[in-house]
Amino acid sequence: MVHMKKNFTVSFIAAEETRSVRFRVLWPHKSSAEECVIDVDHSDGAYHVGAFDEKKQLVGVCSLFNQRSERHPEAFPAADPVYRLRVMGTIPEVRGAGAGAAIIEFACAWCQEQGVKWLWCDAREVAFGFYERMGFECFSETYQVPQIGPHQMMARKL
Repeated sequence: MVHMKKNFTVSFIAAEETRSVRFRVLWPHKSSAEECVIDVDHSDGAYHVGAFDEKKQLVGVCSLFNQRSERHPEAFPAADPVYRLRVMGTIPEVRGAGAGAAIIEFACAWCQEQGVKWLWCDAREVAFGFYERMGFECFSETYQVPQIGPHQMMARKL
């Protein structure tokens, strides 16, 4: 599956390909990109998404997991299939140009094709407005994630 939006191409990528953007954008406190791994990166139902510019350079990523919220298990009806969006980020040079929106549109379209009813995330405070513009709603009060900062659970009904 490949999706084009403005100057960005979005497609599935390998988990390992996400690490450079994860390191640069999300986890610069780690010592290297090789450390930017999530324990569920290779779990059943895990998918990784990349946005590429016209030069075919990776400029944004996210990962999708077949996972319910442990923090808010009551958030969605038990019968509704859900997916979790994690480690989403775009490099500073493309912020505001549509790469993040292209990633979300790709993720939502793919989830809908799979019969998923909700896409949710633990959104960083700096991204609340972005996710709201993309159709997500807040499902929790603000909470702290160690070493990273304030977050809220946000979700979009598909």
